[in-house]
Amino acid sequence: MSTPISDPGQSGGASDSEGRDPLYLRGLAFVLGASLFNSSIGFLIRVVEEADGWTLLFYRSIAFVIFMLGFLAFRHGPTNLPARFRAIGYPGVLAGVMLGISFTGFIFALLNTTVANVVFIGASSPFLAAFFAYVALRERLSLKTWMAMGLALVGVAVMVGDGLTGGGILGIGLALLTITTFAIALVALRSGRRNDMRPATCLAGVFALCAATVMADTLVISAHDLAVACTMGVVQLGLQYAFLTAGTRYVPAGEVALVGRLQLVLAPLWAWLAVGEVPSDMTFIGGIVIVTALVFHGFNALRGTSLRV
Repeated sequence: MSTPISDPGQSGGASDSEGRDPLYLRGLAFVLGASLFNSSIGFLIRVVEEADGWTLLFYRSIAFVIFMLGFLAFRHGPTNLPARFRAIGYPGVLAGVMLGISFTGFIFALLNTTVANVVFIGASSPFLAAFFAYVALRERLSLKTWMAMGLALVGVAVMVGDGLTGGGILGIGLALLTITTFAIALVALRSGRRNDMRPATCLAGVFALCAATVMADTLVISAHDLAVACTMGVVQLGLQYAFLTAGTRYVPAGEVALVGRLQLVLAPLWAWLAVGEVPSDMTFIGGIVIVTALVFHGFNALRGTSLRV
């Protein structure tokens, strides 16, 4: 799960002529790269040998925080970092806490159900965020957005029902917690959009790190699992975020949303290649319903009625 957080003052759209623009093509390559990096979790989580969830979260969070501090220092200069963190205010702190919970829930959801269940349920988070924005910020939603939200809810219900009858309900419950806290974070980021809210993601890593420090039975980890955890933090989270931020400068939001759906195919594919993990038939059905809702909304966004998140 990810969302672009643009620099204040950046353009939020693109013209129809950008299909022939080298900057557009470069942006599209960044977005494709972000989707590929994000999907790597499907492989990485299944090649862990011994480390438990809290130990993985600890080292993943350390790697992510170090990457984000370096990224922010490169963008703004090391001396400007304290001011950048202060500028996010209470909305940024709330977003950081919610994202920290989301980061944590995501790892444990993946450890307790299939990758396909988690990524398909996670794909519905923009619709939940849109609903929260409607309630908290009074942002209007189009009829087509409500229709897409309803369709996505049907897909999630199918997968939850499958979890109740076929096992994996703990993982599905954690996936629902993950998208709920992620959606709240998106609304908090939206409310503070006059400032650069990217430091909030770094705070999220710090909060997840603190939780893992308290909860982990041991921080001893093998070299193999350490490499996997650090790859999660730097590649699956950090580089994915950096590429997505770069790509959204040149690619319209609707196209970003559509290209980003590539991870819904790739993440379960990597899990299948890694350990032969095959989702249930109901997971496929629920996933197809959710993807249909996302594609419907994505094409709707390209016509100028995008989800306001």
